[in-house]
Amino acid sequence: MSNHTIQYTNRRMVLLPPILMLAFAGAASGARPMFPFSSVQGREDNAYTKYEHYPPYCSTPDEMAKRAVPPLQGKSSDGSSQLVHVTALIRHGARTPFSAAPDYQCWDGYWDDEETGIWNCDLKTYVSPPAATKEKGKQVVDNGGLLEEEPDFLFEKRYDALRTSAEATGNLLNGTCQLGQLIMRGYNQELQNGQHLRQAYFYDGDKTQEEHAANDARLRLWDVTKTGGQQGRRASTPAIGDPTKAIYQEPNLRYRADDEQRTLMSGQVLLRGLFEQELLSVPDDETSVIRLHTADYEMDVLGINKYLCPRTVDLKNEAYASDEYKQFSESAEVAKVKAFLTDVMELDEIPYSILDCLMTSICTDRTLPDALNDYDGSVGPTPWGDESLIASDGDSGDYTNMFERIANYAIKNFTFPYKFNDGAYAKLGMGPLWTEMMTNILPIVDSANHPSSGTPPPKLALFSGHDTTLMPILATLGDKVWDGTEWAPYASMIQIEIHEMADGSAYPSGYAFRLIYNGQVLTSKMDGCANGAELCDSQVLAKQVAPFAKYMERDCASTTTEVPPGLVAEMETAAENLITAPGGVWVVVLVVILSMALGGVLVFLFMKRRMRRTFAYQQRLSSTIGDLSMRVIEDDENGVGSPGGIDSAVAARANGRYGATHEHTMI
Repeated sequence: MSNHTIQYTNRRMVLLPPILMLAFAGAASGARPMFPFSSVQGREDNAYTKYEHYPPYCSTPDEMAKRAVPPLQGKSSDGSSQLVHVTALIRHGARTPFSAAPDYQCWDGYWDDEETGIWNCDLKTYVSPPAATKEKGKQVVDNGGLLEEEPDFLFEKRYDALRTSAEATGNLLNGTCQLGQLIMRGYNQELQNGQHLRQAYFYDGDKTQEEHAANDARLRLWDVTKTGGQQGRRASTPAIGDPTKAIYQEPNLRYRADDEQRTLMSGQVLLRGLFEQELLSVPDDETSVIRLHTADYEMDVLGINKYLCPRTVDLKNEAYASDEYKQFSESAEVAKVKAFLTDVMELDEIPYSILDCLMTSICTDRTLPDALNDYDGSVGPTPWGDESLIASDGDSGDYTNMFERIANYAIKNFTFPYKFNDGAYAKLGMGPLWTEMMTNILPIVDSANHPSSGTPPPKLALFSGHDTTLMPILATLGDKVWDGTEWAPYASMIQIEIHEMADGSAYPSGYAFRLIYNGQVLTSKMDGCANGAELCDSQVLAKQVAPFAKYMERDCASTTTEVPPGLVAEMETAAENLITAPGGVWVVVLVVILSMALGGVLVFLFMKRRMRRTFAYQQRLSSTIGDLSMRVIEDDENGVGSPGGIDSAVAARANGRYGATHEHTMI
């Protein structure tokens, strides 16, 4: 099979760029061509040429090159430590806008401009069913049970079913792209991430280049020059992975992603960059299978899920209602940003999508409005301390570096709850994901209290998520790890390395961890870790996350029914905008008239029904009284009249209504 990875759940998906379709066809006919990484071609080959400077958010090739896994300090191959596990969390690569008009608003003319309003994608999705017959497809067996058969052919998924002309596709992004779809830039970014992991953790003898970190024996998570289980580890240590299985199979690898196209494909492409040679080395009549674990998106926990934990909404609202947020939102700098968007960009308010508008435009070489085409990287992240609350332009009306200043405002405004109150919002919301991650780590670093449940922990656990996965995870690790002023760029990656340590005195647990984010070691920024240390005892990590690494045990009950802060103001603003808009007053008048008319009709129908019921009741009452009168007269004539006659007559009427068959007799 050609160079790609496959998703196996209830169906099989093959995700690869269009040029590889021919490669797959060649493999199906018996040929097995080898494609170097540079063979991934497309219309984005000249990417990142329109602007002189690009934000780190874009993750240009130069920026991605800086994110290689750093080597360990000290002498290599001294036996002081051995890497035994890596948990990696990635953000998906570059994508299309996550939403569309009318909700997704940027600036005037954005959706009318062909350059920004139409999104066509080179990257395709291929879907593969199981084999048609058992003879043609090799069966994949696990624990004696048949799981799947290998695929025989592929379906190419195209977003063109609603096309009525070359210009009109009927899709939300007006082209062949999905909302939030991974694009070729993102594909290349994740491919680079996979290569970074291979160069750091995979040793292949002479094939491993001298400058790669894997030349240090301490960082060799996989060493194909050695055979056997523990490969030099202490005999008493718990088993990790299974040396009898392929390195990309469970339990050596656990691959987890939410059920979004961009996250699924990003993880698959990363694994291609990491294991491509091994995936291509299988015999021609076999297929490399990588298992993917996912869930219903609405129920997943790779981000803060307010529906699973309503109390996260309370904590978020508390953050936005705080004095600290008020100081930020009422600062002169924020006022300057708002004035620019109102006066120059002619926006009534700051769109919630403004950051995405800026980044998806500049990162894909689309044209920015002249007033926003001023990015040069000179401002950098705004710390938002007391001294930065004064706008640099004062009241002069001159606006400079507005791209960065708008981005900095949008970042702070969104990430503020993550950091507020010692990260309470992030800790409660990300507890389930931390539980998943620690399930792979605790059986290694604390096997006595957390033994594995039969299946050994993996060597590599890969989680493919979003910016809203990585940023709150960083926020849970302490105030100094991440300050909340920088957004997680495309294809960002967090690594938690677990090292088995030879020196038990310096590391009482016998294990240490190293925390890496986009190529930077952050271990020493965690509370409890020594200044400047790249390795820290694993119990520091375990104790840091233990209080909130929970799922079902979380306290998720909402404690308030108050209206979220700003909702009333938003409603008032919406009403004002309606009235001030052309023809807005007439719309209001029409709504009032229709409301009055509808109310009148409802009252008429209600009263008419009530009158009918009243008339029917009066008829029944008249009948009852008439019957009563006749019975009383008859009783009087017979000389048997008494006050009890009234009750007897009513009872007789009642018995008739409820189906009584006996006749009441006066005595």
